[in-house]
Amino acid sequence: MSAVNLDLLELLDSKRILLCCGSGGVGKTTTAASLGLLAASRGRSVLVLTIDPAKRLAQAMGLDNLSHEPQAIDISKLAAGKNGGALYGMMLDTKRTFDFLVERYAPNEEARQAIFDNHYYQHISSSLAGSREFMAMERVYEIATENRYDLVVVDTPPSQHALDFIDAPKRMFDLFEGRFLKVLLKPYKVVGKSGLKLFKRGSERSLKFLEKLTGYQFLNDLSEFFLVFTDMFEGFKQRSERVRELLGQSDSSFLLVCAPEPASLGQAQRFFQRLRGEDLPVGGMIVNRVHIARGPEQLSASCHQEVAELADKVQGKAGLAQRLLETYQEQHDLALADQYTIENTPVAQQKIAIQKVPHFERDLHSLEDLEAFAGKLVGN
Repeated sequence: MSAVNLDLLELLDSKRILLCCGSGGVGKTTTAASLGLLAASRGRSVLVLTIDPAKRLAQAMGLDNLSHEPQAIDISKLAAGKNGGALYGMMLDTKRTFDFLVERYAPNEEARQAIFDNHYYQHISSSLAGSREFMAMERVYEIATENRYDLVVVDTPPSQHALDFIDAPKRMFDLFEGRFLKVLLKPYKVVGKSGLKLFKRGSERSLKFLEKLTGYQFLNDLSEFFLVFTDMFEGFKQRSERVRELLGQSDSSFLLVCAPEPASLGQAQRFFQRLRGEDLPVGGMIVNRVHIARGPEQLSASCHQEVAELADKVQGKAGLAQRLLETYQEQHDLALADQYTIENTPVAQQKIAIQKVPHFERDLHSLEDLEAFAGKLVGN
């Protein structure tokens, strides 16, 4: 069963948001940056947003680092910069995004400052599991609604569980609505916010005992944080629903990025099933680092022709022709193995469009390298 070819240029011309998803180590960051460069070469204003703190996107764009605010990338010396497009890059700062939401939804200055001063907030805003993915979706929504760019390409965070990006809002809401939290907040809700100090003073002896058992200061900070935060919870939830609507629109699309390996393709399959189950648009799948083979007849003819030409130049090198033929055959066998693995994975049999990208023979250290890789993405 032959796979449907993915028309990446059509996606780049028609979409407003592209989200590159997949595990780490499959060229996802390089792919996201290259897609941005391709779209810019077609005259679009493009922002590439990375959520990966490893700063690989900055390196691929020839920069030392990226900041939380969009930075213009100079593509004027590239062929991609000749059609009036523009390319920008940025890296998510989880805490700054969380701070922005607190400032927007806090009911008053007192509540806002109470959250910023809270020790638990310092943790949840930067390192709580899922907070980075949750804030990434918020930042994408913020940028998209500003309408400053024709296209936003998102390099989602690598993870062992590729569904983190979608599941993050639900995990955050479960945290606020969990049974433990309700038990924790019950005494505070009974006395009300105005009586909070009185409650703590009257319960000081009991709380001191709890401190020895569990670390009262932690429970105290946790309770105060959630007590104040509950006033903003509804605003957070409504905004997250708008983010979900944005990602489900026809001008948004998810791209699965993987390698021609069973584990990577299996993860792409699970992500594909989840996206379809959530009714989220899947643009296609990009399989990087694929060995590309010529047909057997072409291989034989080209091999013998090249070997003959080399043999004429290096007379006396015994066994050279045989070693060259063995190398060609090995490459051909690897290509057939990749082709079989891709075509027989379940995700490839579900009418998903696929773009196979051949091995890129060098590391990417400059915009010129990125442009060369972009050419591989569309078969140039």
